[in-house]
Amino acid sequence: MKKKILVSVDAGETRVAVLETRAAAPSETSRSTSNGSNGDWRVGELYVERRGSRSIVGNIYKGVVDNVLPGMEAAFVDIGLERNGFLHVDEIVTPDGKAAPKRGRGQGRRIDELIKRGQEIVVQAVKDPLKTKGARLSMQVSIAGRYLVYMPQGDGIGVSRRLPDGERTQMRKSLDKIHAAKKEKGGYIVRTAAQGANQEDFEREISYLHKLHEVLERRSSDVEAPSLIFQEADLPIRVLRDVLGSEFHGAEIDDQKQFERVTSFFQRTAPELVSMVELHSHSEHLFERHGAEEAFRSTLSRRVDLPSGGYLIVDYAEALTVIDINTGSFTGKGKGRLEDTITKVNVEAADEVVRQLRLRDIGGIIVIDFIDMARAKNRDQVLKTLRKALDEDRTKTYVVEVSPLGLVEMTRQNVTDGVREILTERCPTCDGEGVVRSAETVAIEALRKLRDVVLTKPEPEAHLIRVNPKVARELMRHDSGLLELEAELG
Repeated sequence: MKKKILVSVDAGETRVAVLETRAAAPSETSRSTSNGSNGDWRVGELYVERRGSRSIVGNIYKGVVDNVLPGMEAAFVDIGLERNGFLHVDEIVTPDGKAAPKRGRGQGRRIDELIKRGQEIVVQAVKDPLKTKGARLSMQVSIAGRYLVYMPQGDGIGVSRRLPDGERTQMRKSLDKIHAAKKEKGGYIVRTAAQGANQEDFEREISYLHKLHEVLERRSSDVEAPSLIFQEADLPIRVLRDVLGSEFHGAEIDDQKQFERVTSFFQRTAPELVSMVELHSHSEHLFERHGAEEAFRSTLSRRVDLPSGGYLIVDYAEALTVIDINTGSFTGKGKGRLEDTITKVNVEAADEVVRQLRLRDIGGIIVIDFIDMARAKNRDQVLKTLRKALDEDRTKTYVVEVSPLGLVEMTRQNVTDGVREILTERCPTCDGEGVVRSAETVAIEALRKLRDVVLTKPEPEAHLIRVNPKVARELMRHDSGLLELEAELG
């Protein structure tokens, strides 16, 4: 999978689109870029960051424990934001710098034995404040580099599962060797972007990450709580850092200052890729030119059409997101059977469902209602397609087998607000319900209220009511009940 990053900067807003393609020949990619067409590239992920509402995931704070709740095995920590952050007992680090044993089924120490109200602690935001909930916090700090994630309180070495098995083994050996030679505390996770890195690259990065950790420790001892002691990089840098490596196929940026910032980041971390960062100079808007603008608009649509003629319906609820698949105008080809038609739509939908989850950054519980299939092998094919598409999703997911009702249930980690939450607000007319009372309903309510008014104040000879024109039409119908009301009340 090749990935190309687009960065568009406007007043008060920065947007990032990740374009993806599976197998485009270099000559074809060159042609598609030169003529402004998107070729085999399609938008896989979208991100928005607005001034004053940056994501705080990755930020490190010196906070003050505001409240400890043993019954919830959690504490609320003041980190200087509008709402206190939430710290679970499993995310606590003991004074000796080690992670506290997991409570599990009542095992390990209670939270009120580990931290106290008023205590100053260093925490990292692992999840943004969402709706009425504060940020999710952890005392197990992690510092991300190009190839590695360094965990000062951790131990051991983990390697991304998306790397080839042989390379994973080799990288683990290299890091074990470096770790044993340096005799430094902490653990590491090898990122997917480390594919192709050698031992020298790891040594250089480990040295940089340790120096950065020393700076953070000095800051945490110098500042008063609550204070921010480390701020994560801005949106374009975060996205680019996650795709550096063999997947990276270039970046195009339409803002001079952001271009210079990204170029400077590459010069420090990946000098060999600097030439692949391009300043957009075409007269057509960057996102319009590559189809990303249409992708942004599509994230607000309830209906998503499939190439075959079928479509998805995406509905959001407080507890979960429901995605319904319909055949639409697709009726199959030739003398194919109904089961084959349904399976084709479901397989196509499985791939598009994952794309929509990534585009909209939908998290939490997700229920997918595929069209019922009679054969087990067809159900397995759809589930296999869904899981294969999820391999490209960097967010943690868990998929359950098809339920007895024919539903696929899954969860997707919810870390930040998605595009829909950032771009929209609750409708003041329907209060988020998606429906309003019909004209007929309002007309009937108007007549009911008019009767009450006349009965309590019978003195006036007439009453003037102001209503929407659609409601007025309902009231003026001969069978609306208005004439009967006149006759009854005089």
